[in-house]
Amino acid sequence: MKNTHFLKGLLLVFLAFQFFSCEDEPLISDDPTSIEAGQFRASVADQEFLATNIVASLSATNDLQIVGTKSSGESISLSITNARMGTFSLNWDGSSQNLAIYVDGFPNTMPYTTISEGGGSGEMVITEVDAEASTISGTFNFVGIRIKVDDEGNPVMDGDGLPVMETVNITNGVFNTIPFVQGDGDGDGDGDGDGDGDGDGDGETPVNEFFAKVDGVDFVTDSISVSEPVIGNVPMLKIEARSTNFDKIRIDIPRYIGLGTFDMESISDGTKLIGLYRASGGRENLTSNPGTITITELDLVAGKLTASFQFTGKDPLGEDPTVVEVNQGSFTVYFEGVPGANNMFKAKINGADYIATAVNVSNSVVNQYPRIALTTVVGEQKMEISFPATITEGTHQMGPEIDAGNEIVAVYAPIMGTSIDYVSQSGTFTVTNYDFQTGIIEGTFNFTAVDPAGQDPTVYEVTVGEFMAILE
Repeated sequence: MKNTHFLKGLLLVFLAFQFFSCEDEPLISDDPTSIEAGQFRASVADQEFLATNIVASLSATNDLQIVGTKSSGESISLSITNARMGTFSLNWDGSSQNLAIYVDGFPNTMPYTTISEGGGSGEMVITEVDAEASTISGTFNFVGIRIKVDDEGNPVMDGDGLPVMETVNITNGVFNTIPFVQGDGDGDGDGDGDGDGDGDGDGETPVNEFFAKVDGVDFVTDSISVSEPVIGNVPMLKIEARSTNFDKIRIDIPRYIGLGTFDMESISDGTKLIGLYRASGGRENLTSNPGTITITELDLVAGKLTASFQFTGKDPLGEDPTVVEVNQGSFTVYFEGVPGANNMFKAKINGADYIATAVNVSNSVVNQYPRIALTTVVGEQKMEISFPATITEGTHQMGPEIDAGNEIVAVYAPIMGTSIDYVSQSGTFTVTNYDFQTGIIEGTFNFTAVDPAGQDPTVYEVTVGEFMAILE
């Protein structure tokens, strides 16, 4: 018999990457000191998971998030509130926000999460918190569940028209003396204590604004939050507004969407543009079908986003006949900016997303040719493309080495500092716009990267590459 609430909740699991927790009975007996300090390990379906990049943060209100990522794109995320020594549940019931996530790193697949109604579960034990050294240690286990999708990202259905489910067991999880970044207590994360998020100490506090009508009735905003999760290497912006009646509207926006008008999706793996409405006390998330958003300002350096939107909210499974019209939507929100973040650089490496959150632009001279290098880092991966500053608009061939100084060369390292640097054996680099006055350059690229010494037969196919940079 169908459990429609479970199916709807599970289908929308990846629409709710917010993180809280509660205490429960301990099930984990692993010892964090069994691994080296700074390591994050687990067994994923009996295969070792050793993170090559670990990011941990502890907010001023003790909300903890730890994300361990491998160079392949696999990641494990653990999140709790009121972090302290003790045991915490990672179970998620579809409306509360206790959560653990496993992303397998394959294109078009959904993340596994600990939704309890479908059999997901998990626990995390914090064994040590060193406030002075800003490090944390602990253990975890969880069972993650997801809907199976096909190569196009669509749910796979069984003979009864129900989604086919997949589970994964994450066992023997342990992290030892992981450094965490601690919030500064003023709510803006900039460390200046002024609360305005701009770092200049002037005390001017930008105010988030959000308005919409739901079925013709004003959505009177009580609170607005902005978060910046990274889902499967895709950086996102998530805007969530709650009304005085505790209704909710949420918009998920890919960080590098740019300016213009865009269509919303009705189902997302956490990396798509989507709108969501949920009434107070309701279990059903009604998602955009159809919907559009027009982005008029998106400054990733200053941390400001202005947009207008509208969407029709429907149950994506079609079980709930409720339909709501969300229109006249508009918002201006502020978030933590990143230097160089307005630059854009993304590609696929053997089919896996490579999306940089910032692009470093540097200059050099080779044989009297001034050269420009665009350098990016995603987790432990690093990619750099260098080209002559005198390059013109059009398509150019890429090569394996810089000799005369006017060549275009790309270098890819799967693991910085320890792996081979694979260089562009062949490829194309297309400049679609190059404004010498503003210094803005835009274009696309595709190349095949190999070991220049010929010892490692591994080949990396870098496809659908795009970039935009402001040259210094």
